[in-house]
Amino acid sequence: MISKKNIIIASILVPLLLFFIWPEKKYKAYEVGDDFQKQVDNFYLPTMPPDWSWHYFEADDGTKLRWGETGNRGAAKATVIIIPGYSATMSMYGEHADMLARRGYHVVGIDMRGQGGSDRYRDNQPEKLWIDDFKVYSDDLASFIKSIKSTTKQPIIPIGVSFGGHVAVRMAGEHMDVMDSLVLVAPAIVPKTGALSYKKSKFLIELSRFLGKSNRYLVGQDNWKPFRKDLSVANINLCASNPKRLPYRDVVFTRNAEERVGGVTAQWAGEFLSSSEVINTKAFLSSIDIPVTMISAEIDHLVETNINQISCDSIFPNCTRVDINNSGHCLFQESDEILNLIFDSVDDLLLINSKPMEF
Repeated sequence: MISKKNIIIASILVPLLLFFIWPEKKYKAYEVGDDFQKQVDNFYLPTMPPDWSWHYFEADDGTKLRWGETGNRGAAKATVIIIPGYSATMSMYGEHADMLARRGYHVVGIDMRGQGGSDRYRDNQPEKLWIDDFKVYSDDLASFIKSIKSTTKQPIIPIGVSFGGHVAVRMAGEHMDVMDSLVLVAPAIVPKTGALSYKKSKFLIELSRFLGKSNRYLVGQDNWKPFRKDLSVANINLCASNPKRLPYRDVVFTRNAEERVGGVTAQWAGEFLSSSEVINTKAFLSSIDIPVTMISAEIDHLVETNINQISCDSIFPNCTRVDINNSGHCLFQESDEILNLIFDSVDDLLLINSKPMEF
């Protein structure tokens, strides 16, 4: 008779064994059902502002990154740069760009390499992210900002969201001269690793890479499919409580399959954890002496909020902490009230930039 202990061991080892010996699946995009398609067809997704224009920036290695901007650069009081989170695309943020532009900002947004309308690493596996080192993300953004900074004298304020916040922190520590201040929206300085501890997660990820499976999805991950079947369902535990905004990613990915990004690969996850160990040190964070605003959600299942808050309170030299009640990790998909709190923080940072230096 098979013991319960052996059943548990087998249930863990068999998926891992299949993961290591099974050949990589040929790419096949997920096809939504008719009922879900009807929901998407009836869903209102705000478009980019009327004066928005798309462009491409070529990174140092030739990768083309899609970016866009509002047409008010000359009349704006500052330039804000939206850096989307993991798998996110600027196509989700038309409403946000418009709200910021109405506040008098020149709004810029960029799709990270492998996401949105930017080049994919592998044409035959377009939804899988790959990065040799997270420093590449930092260098991409710094080079891009330098390219637009040369044509404006306005203050530049990046707004890094989740994974985009992680990259923004790394960029601030490595290329602080390209920005005047920084807004971090639930930044993933250190990500949560789910049911497994950080140490066990890292061990399994590094084992995968050691065995030559860097390009595989982690166990339980796959190509994109809708987050939930009913787009009208939203709550904090699902990342945001606003049913009008939480579906943005699923709607964009259903309508524009070429913008899809799937789950986390071993390579990407390994470099993410390695980068966390680079930036989550007192020496690194204390070197970022520009004004920083740290915005945290009340219930965040994806990032270590306590690390963000401690960093703001005790390590960043010039950090303002904003904790938002009744909110989930996906703060950009929350209510108008919460979005206005975030954008008010941008206004506050601009006031700091405008104050004369004290000697």
